Amino acid sequence: MLLPLPLVRGQRTVSWQKIAFRAEHGATIRRMQKRKLALLITLILTLSLIQFRTVSVLHAQTQPQFTVTIGGAYLRQQPALSASVGATVFAGGQYTVSARTANKLWLKLESDKGSGWLLSFYGKLVGNIDALPIAAAPPMTKAAISTPSKYISPITAKARKFYQAKAANKNPNIFTVIGDCNSVPEAYLGRLGTGLFDVSRYPALTPSVERFATSFWRTSVASFSGFNSDSMFNPEWANPQYCMAGEGPLACELRRSQASIVVIALGTGDQFTWKDFEKNYRGIIDDLLKRKVLPVLVTKADDLDSQQGGAAPGFINDTIRRLGAEYGMPVIDFWAATRRLPNFGMRMEGNENFHMSAEGSDTRILLTLQVLDALGKK
Repeated sequence: MLLPLPLVRGQRTVSWQKIAFRAEHGATIRRMQKRKLALLITLILTLSLIQFRTVSVLHAQTQPQFTVTIGGAYLRQQPALSASVGATVFAGGQYTVSARTANKLWLKLESDKGSGWLLSFYGKLVGNIDALPIAAAPPMTKAAISTPSKYISPITAKARKFYQAKAANKNPNIFTVIGDCNSVPEAYLGRLGTGLFDVSRYPALTPSVERFATSFWRTSVASFSGFNSDSMFNPEWANPQYCMAGEGPLACELRRSQASIVVIALGTGDQFTWKDFEKNYRGIIDDLLKRKVLPVLVTKADDLDSQQGGAAPGFINDTIRRLGAEYGMPVIDFWAATRRLPNFGMRMEGNENFHMSAEGSDTRILLTLQVLDALGKK
């Protein structure tokens, strides 16, 4: 049998067997090469994705982070209490900070429900925000005509002159509150700061809200559960973390806040010591006037001094009204204002209610804003 002659290409010899092998297995080799190439491409893409995610995580970690510490709040569309509200945030939520105001009072948070602004005091910040974009605060709203509430005593010339003359010695844009459990932030002014009280419904009061903005997030050391009129001068009731030795809650709060106005929301805790109420309350007014601070007197929605303490009906509230008239200082008649509210603006807790409901709190916030607005007018 004759064997095929080898083919000659230059100096190389290719046998027919090699030609047949290549013809038979060439397709398989090409498929294997394609698979290797696909695996290589997949490996490269996977490594690139891992690197991208690692860089993204590291970048996110370098971005300032904010953890909300209050129960909950609405993000604002602009860095202002008068701005409309948007997404909600809750305690424990962590958000990236993308911008700030020049004074660092407001931070812009990025939420999966949308971005918005929150007061920086409502949480804990981790990271440096100095390099973040600075957003300009919205322009101050021009004053509009507001109708004084019938539940606020007329602002006397004496009170207005005292405030406008003496406020220069304090911070004219700061007011504070002294009171009991109904005066702590979550029961009172904190509702405005977190957006639960919608101030945009009262455009005439917007200038006052903007002017006193920093007052709505403060926690007064002279407002605490169980406080009464006697507590204000008692060093045993002063928080040692903030107050100096021998300093009572009132003196401590005035030193810390430098407030020019003090809202006195006391009386509920005096139900058993009502006989000393006038002496203590008068002492508070005298002390404030001596320190060149304007007192704003507030009646209470309950009548515990009569129900529990045996005083004549309305005794403490009548005393507050009478002292307001005597001194010529503003009086918010919260008792009268709550007569039209369900359960008189108090939560239903039995026959002797005293904790304010949401309606009661919002009514008192509105009346407080109206007093601040009236004091600012000439």
